[in-house]
Amino acid sequence: MLRIADVLESMSKEAAGKSEYNTPDVQAMFQLLRSFGDELHQAKEEGALFPVFTAHADASEYASVRHMIFEHEQDRSLMSGMADAIARSNAPQFAEYAERLAGILRNHIFKEDNILFETIRTHLSEEEDKRILEEFELFDRDFHAHHPKLMDVLRTLEWKYLRKIA
Repeated sequence: MLRIADVLESMSKEAAGKSEYNTPDVQAMFQLLRSFGDELHQAKEEGALFPVFTAHADASEYASVRHMIFEHEQDRSLMSGMADAIARSNAPQFAEYAERLAGILRNHIFKEDNILFETIRTHLSEEEDKRILEEFELFDRDFHAHHPKLMDVLRTLEWKYLRKIA
């Protein structure tokens, strides 16, 4: 997700500076956000991790999970705005939504890695952890079966917008 955020921010800056964007690249980025971000990353958390954790969570931990889900909804809302901007070929509006989304994604991943996942680890049994990992693997297999070339698209966009190979 951080790699996607980096490319998205670069695309945003280019669109803001030129008041235009490369339509196929923007559409490819949008597909990455939808497929990898929403259908895989967020779906894994919402469908496998959060339900198990919230069964053990106290009120403040449950509130943390609700906040993460709220941020997922913010992502989806910004993506909806991006889709509208793309449909209307509105580069400045695309740039605004893309920049905001890139920032939210980075902040969200930081919270997951440094706060939420550590809290979750202390509450789950080995059996629950194993069950969640097995469900994650099912999500991953399904994703790669339906989107076998999507990560190649990300690498291409990274090279084009960041001049690096990941």
